[in-house]
Amino acid sequence: VRTGLEGPGLSVSQKILYCISTVGGQYLLSRLQSFSAFRRWGDSEQRPLARRAWGLVQHAEGLYRAVSFFNLLSFLYGGRYKTLVERILKARLVYGSPNMNRAVSFEYMNRQLVWNEFSEMLLLLLPLLNSSSVKKFLLPFSKDKSASSSGDEANCPICVSSPSIPFVALPCQHRYCYYCLRTRSAATSSYRCERCNEVVVAIQRHGSS
Repeated sequence: VRTGLEGPGLSVSQKILYCISTVGGQYLLSRLQSFSAFRRWGDSEQRPLARRAWGLVQHAEGLYRAVSFFNLLSFLYGGRYKTLVERILKARLVYGSPNMNRAVSFEYMNRQLVWNEFSEMLLLLLPLLNSSSVKKFLLPFSKDKSASSSGDEANCPICVSSPSIPFVALPCQHRYCYYCLRTRSAATSSYRCERCNEVVVAIQRHGSS
């Protein structure tokens, strides 16, 4: 069965001409465009020769783009020559080993599919989780809970620092900063304590009766 990709590879002359036309052609075109723009060949104050050269450059670029477009249509139809350089040099892709069996590995695709599904599941579930409830669920599994519990009780559980204006949440009597507790209580109608997960009914200054 012939696939159309059989045949000899590129000759030495084809490789040299392909390198010169691909690398050198793009370099010369970019340099010519930058030089003509710097010299402002297209301005009306320039000499007629410069304006004529600017017009030739613009027409040549437009002609090249039009021919490249038709070459692309031909490539999509026949699948032989991808660029104009390849068509001029008669250079096309062929099999290095035509009789070699094609081995397709789907491992990378499987990893991508698994990761995409996992990320979509996380995007769906994370907004539904309450950070305080997750923290309270993981608190019993903490290794240093007993060592740091006494020090943590004196700090505000929201900003984790010593309260400058200490207030307590009622009825659980856990201590907070005034601004932290006030903003959280105002933002949520049924705000729960960060330490015991009990609903905060009111707030009171620490030490006041």
